[in-house]
Amino acid sequence: MYDTRMRPSTSMLELVSPAKRVRAEVGVETVWIGSTVYPDCPVWRVWFDARLVLDTSTMGLAPRTGTPLTCGMHMAKVSRHRVPTGLGKGHEARVRFAGRDGREFEMRLRVTDMSAFCHVRMPRSRVQSGTDLSVTRFPEGSVLWGAEGEFNVQRLTFNAQCPTLTDETGEPQVRFAPGGKVVAFWRRGSEQHLVFFDRPGELAERRFDVLEQLGGLVVKDGRAGIGMLFQKLPFTKESLIAAVFGEALTPSYRAAFDLVSSAGGDDFCVMRGEPGQFMVAARRQGAVWTVGGVTSEPRTLTVRFEDLWLRAPAEVRALRYTVNILRDPLPEEAVGLVREVFAGQSPDVRVVLDLARDGGFMLEFVAESG
Repeated sequence: MYDTRMRPSTSMLELVSPAKRVRAEVGVETVWIGSTVYPDCPVWRVWFDARLVLDTSTMGLAPRTGTPLTCGMHMAKVSRHRVPTGLGKGHEARVRFAGRDGREFEMRLRVTDMSAFCHVRMPRSRVQSGTDLSVTRFPEGSVLWGAEGEFNVQRLTFNAQCPTLTDETGEPQVRFAPGGKVVAFWRRGSEQHLVFFDRPGELAERRFDVLEQLGGLVVKDGRAGIGMLFQKLPFTKESLIAAVFGEALTPSYRAAFDLVSSAGGDDFCVMRGEPGQFMVAARRQGAVWTVGGVTSEPRTLTVRFEDLWLRAPAEVRALRYTVNILRDPLPEEAVGLVREVFAGQSPDVRVVLDLARDGGFMLEFVAESG
């Protein structure tokens, strides 16, 4: 793994998003890799709401051993542009870096109010096997969400080595940056993507077409399943493959997991959620809302239908609803799924549910006519 240290540069290009939430810098700085000093390496870093979310990171191809291909360079040409993106309006800088020996490469750096993007283009003759796109570093104290659905304290590192240019198995990372920001980070070829969120639930609500294929979906317990919903669900626009559930999971958990992970419908939102702990999500088809919740530990969850009612278009709102409840039995109830029906409920109805470990629930709000 690289041991990198950076020192401040005297010449940096600044790029700020339209609402000034995201700020990025790009320029050339001296870089230490191990005990060796490499002068004038292209680097970039990113802030979100004035808090560092991407530490000073090298840009361009850097061999795992030997001299970086992009050291000893300077910014030769810069142009700025306003561009539309799938995440809103953005500002983009296109920079050409050049060396005295004729080496050069081009990069595009783009920011929106919730993302940062970097794309590097180098002549094919300069690309060698066994190279990384860059050394990507996150601030000290950043926490990587582990693949098994739990925080991995061993990855509390400021020098994060990410999937390489030739690593086709590398999956997107979900990180918790100092200050409480959630960072979704992935690479695709010579592109690096960062998308920022205020709450973990916002990540699961949005879909990014990143993962072409999904591996086996084995949900051994509640914590692992909820971790998958935050790590797999946001990065594919396709439905998750059929899950293989462990024996510990209740029937309601399984039904709710299938609802939350499925695609389709007129609207989808994550009402509440924390990776590894719980998730409550809702899907609308016409005037019918279906809410599913899963948890890893015993807890009480409250669903306020008014939040969904206000989200729906005015033409599909009703003044009375029938609420269908599917839940696991309480300790004093008989074994098996419990189904309950409550008619004539107003839009401000609240449903409070006591969930067992590895449990779940499903609610259906059906508009009544008249």
